[in-house]
Amino acid sequence: MIRLDIDLSYLTKNFEIGTQRLNQYGTKSIDEIMEAEAAQGNTKAADFQQDVINDPKELVKLFKLSDARNRYAILSQLNSSDLEYLVNFLDTQDLLMALMFFTKEKILNLIYDLPKEKICTIVFQAFSIEQFLKMIPEKELNKFFDSDKLDKNKILDFVETLPPEKLNKMVEKYMFQEEGQLQQDNNWSQEHVVKWLDQLKPEKFKKALQCFEREEKQALILNLTKEDNKLLTEFSKNALTFPLRQLDKVDIVKNMNKLEPDDLIKMTNELPDDLLAVAVTQIDPMVFAELLSKNFKDVLAEIGIGNI
Repeated sequence: MIRLDIDLSYLTKNFEIGTQRLNQYGTKSIDEIMEAEAAQGNTKAADFQQDVINDPKELVKLFKLSDARNRYAILSQLNSSDLEYLVNFLDTQDLLMALMFFTKEKILNLIYDLPKEKICTIVFQAFSIEQFLKMIPEKELNKFFDSDKLDKNKILDFVETLPPEKLNKMVEKYMFQEEGQLQQDNNWSQEHVVKWLDQLKPEKFKKALQCFEREEKQALILNLTKEDNKLLTEFSKNALTFPLRQLDKVDIVKNMNKLEPDDLIKMTNELPDDLLAVAVTQIDPMVFAELLSKNFKDVLAEIGIGNI
């Protein structure tokens, strides 16, 4: 039995059932009371199913569904699959509020499980690309250059804009790391470096880019991703989620508002049933009444009067 603080005046006004008579029914459900009343000749009670159970507006009035406590009393009696079904009727803000029941670590794990494109919608709403590039570990910048989707010609165009001293420093580091020797001539021109890079095999070309200083790597990546922001998905999931760890849980969730409802619903459904019931309590009362009337008549039949 689901005990609710219902509107007793509604029963008196619409079905001519006073408080004294309601007391006589003891622990019976509203449905059972109406059946008993109908059997005793109460013609209005005989129409209870048609006039109330099938009319969401009347359900809201009788069961006081505008009261969150009453909605929760019903929802807390539902099983997992029913609660998961009702989650589909929450709006985006309600779903985001539901995510606040998770720990920060759990939210980060849920985000990590998303496709990279969707992770990017969260990260780059919270941070600019420039901020992101400054925050992630340098090893993640290096991994970016392992991508086969980078346009070599655009990279070489960028390299041409760098001062010779920056280019020579990169060449020197590359020569030492890859060939075990120091660069003999530290005065290569921009043109010379570009030609040298252009002749390198793909894997060695990537290694050379990783030999730039962090500042040049960031500038190069910024240049490439601003022309084609899809390249941001070439970062690893670890890189993409790294800056989010610097945020409070509230700020992480706030920046998840561009996700598709289906993504938020899937996440919310990972809550345990007791918290999922609390989350679904946010549902619009009229929507809830419509769903109860259409799909949960068995639940409505279990509702009784909490206090008389």
